[in-house]
Amino acid sequence: RYVEGVDCGTNHGMEGTVRLSTDLSDFISPSVACIKPMQIDQAKPNRVLRFEGVPDEADLAEKPAVAKVTLNDCLACSGCVTSAETVLITQQSMAEFVRCAQSPGTKLVLLSISPAARAALAVHYELSLRETFGRLCGLFKQLGCDTVLDCGVASDLSLLQMSAEFIHRWREREQQRQQHQSPSNRTAGASSSAHIPLLSSTCPGWVCYAEKTQSAVLPHLSAVKSPQQIAGTLLKYAYGAAMGVPPECIYHASLMPCYDKKLEASRDDFFNPTAGSRDVDCVITPSEVVQSLQERSHKLSDVPSAYPDFEPPFSSLSQEGSMLCHASPGSSGGYAEFVFRSAATQLFGIELPHAPLVWEKGRNKDIRELCLTVEGRVVLKFAQAYGFRNIQNIVRRVKSGTCPYDFVEVMACPAGCANGGAQPKPPPLEALTRSDAVEALMTNDVETIARRPEDNPQVQALYSPGGFLDGGPCGERARQLLHTNYHERTAPTGQSALTINW
Repeated sequence: RYVEGVDCGTNHGMEGTVRLSTDLSDFISPSVACIKPMQIDQAKPNRVLRFEGVPDEADLAEKPAVAKVTLNDCLACSGCVTSAETVLITQQSMAEFVRCAQSPGTKLVLLSISPAARAALAVHYELSLRETFGRLCGLFKQLGCDTVLDCGVASDLSLLQMSAEFIHRWREREQQRQQHQSPSNRTAGASSSAHIPLLSSTCPGWVCYAEKTQSAVLPHLSAVKSPQQIAGTLLKYAYGAAMGVPPECIYHASLMPCYDKKLEASRDDFFNPTAGSRDVDCVITPSEVVQSLQERSHKLSDVPSAYPDFEPPFSSLSQEGSMLCHASPGSSGGYAEFVFRSAATQLFGIELPHAPLVWEKGRNKDIRELCLTVEGRVVLKFAQAYGFRNIQNIVRRVKSGTCPYDFVEVMACPAGCANGGAQPKPPPLEALTRSDAVEALMTNDVETIARRPEDNPQVQALYSPGGFLDGGPCGERARQLLHTNYHERTAPTGQSALTINW
């Protein structure tokens, strides 16, 4: 999965740096290298692979051309399968954010903050959630931001959309089963086009892996956009319209716990060619924030605080602005638990208790199961599968038709977003407890309150008649604006990373 010691372009003045990491535990075979070298002119002699700290294999007779690997190159190829913790691109950085925020053509600069990223920085700097939020607002407003918000409402919308999608698919499957069991259709076969289990798709590392190597499971992926991209849609088209600013004049950055979010933001599906605008222009990570502050010998606590912006419909602050709201427990969005509760109510009329649901641990700590039993019969079976070891097991069972689950919350990182590859790195002795601390802080009852997404007045306004998402979660507007597509990405015929003639 990773090529040890290769650093393409480092210390040679090249832009678009790609680093291939060696310090991650997950392993995916068989690809071990980027296939972009296939574009090297094979007719030229002295083709050289340069390793950092190792003498060149041969002296170059001419100065080699600068090779650039873009985010879209990573998405378009299938020569490697990596989490984007391994990809550091200069076009998605703090420096690029500052440059674009101060560009004359930019009229409005917005930043949306992930709850997991905010909590990780709070744990890293030993601050409260509210103080961390305020100091992040102060920091980015110093750098040129007009408005700093979080992804709370976008997360609520994502939960509601995914819940509606699951319930629709489940009912469709049950209807097909009944039709197949009727006397007139018993010979028609028992196959279903409802594509159950539904697999969550908010993790771009998992989506990238599925598109490149497991295209058979793509119909099972939820079509709902991630909170990052929903926030981009809201800010560029709803908030921008309210402010009288066209999408192309808005610069929207996000603070996310994962480098893969940079890849997600660069997808063509999230680019509006008419306006020439992306939903998310730049993704910044907590580790980059920490590095930027360290370069100035600062901590986040040294930054003057600013009050978070509270401009509906984009903040998760409570109505009085004193508390942060969360919809479902879990550092990765709480999709499995929220969809489970919604399905129990809407499909079986069962209201589950408000206390966190009790999950049963699987073979390891990153696989958990949850069942709903009615009259002694299991009617719903959900799972959380984190890390590629568990993902590969789920994929195999989905492809073979033996997956016992109705819904699976899938995350590429072990322990989920609290342990995202771009979160601040803890000391080795604290690594096992850091993600637990981040998750606990996100839902602590001192600074946060639980609120169902459907009870959020900002969400209600968006879904109301005449609102931006007129028609509700199942309406045409919501499907048009909050859903996306996935694409099989195959390598060129006859080529693979293992057969490249360097």
